[in-house]
Amino acid sequence: MNFIEIFNYVAKVARPAHVKVIAATSMEDKFGDLGLDSLDGILLMMFITEIYGISEKESKDWSPTSIQELYDLVMAIKTKEPASMEEVADVCR
Repeated sequence: MNFIEIFNYVAKVARPAHVKVIAATSMEDKFGDLGLDSLDGILLMMFITEIYGISEKESKDWSPTSIQELYDLVMAIKTKEPASMEEVADVCR
């Protein structure tokens, strides 16, 4: 599955409904440039770690600033991979 597609879905869910969504188009995109604030980032990280089977203990010290940094951290220790966007959506409900 495409990590940017997953990231964009999760970021949309993590943001408040009234906030304009800025979709990522590149792995080099920075979270701040996409309009993600610190609370959005916390929710995004909770969903991403759940989707990829990463424990809170393993991810609590993470502080990625770009999609590529997040991807590298996730891929290094993930224990599962989502099979579909429906699975991603289920985690985000």
